[in-house]
Amino acid sequence: MVENGLSLKRIVRIGMMTAIIYACKVALESIPNVELVSFLTIMYAITFGIDAILAVTVFNLLELVQWGPGTWWISYLYVWPLLAIITIVLRKKLGNEPLYWAMVSGLFGLIFGSLFAILYIPIDVKYAATYLISGLPYDVLHCISNFIIMLILFKPINKLLNRVANMENR
Repeated sequence: MVENGLSLKRIVRIGMMTAIIYACKVALESIPNVELVSFLTIMYAITFGIDAILAVTVFNLLELVQWGPGTWWISYLYVWPLLAIITIVLRKKLGNEPLYWAMVSGLFGLIFGSLFAILYIPIDVKYAATYLISGLPYDVLHCISNFIIMLILFKPINKLLNRVANMENR
């Protein structure tokens, strides 16, 4: 055991989850609002619980290293962990039903811009509203792509992650 309570196995798993999230983010950067970060965050939170929060936190640090600081990054600090927390709370209620998770993922894509706009409200309400309204077409695209990605990939990735989790428990 490492002194903070994380086993070597968990540290490696969190590192692998982070690497996969980051690689997928980089691979799809050129396609606006089509991403696998939401999908992977949900899938990891369903299977590995709180470790998904740790993985997206490390992912956020990698984004900071790649892109440098900005208000967008401050939003990342609460947006991605929030998705993991919502998933952890809902995972027993929603079970392994792809349509339910597609709705969660799609809704998250739809409110993504709103979650960023929250940061701007104390600075300038008009700017926050303008930011939100101007981003709506991208949020709709984000919603649709998240929904479709979850519907298509949920079953095979859920099966794979469950196999990985079961192998770890041996």
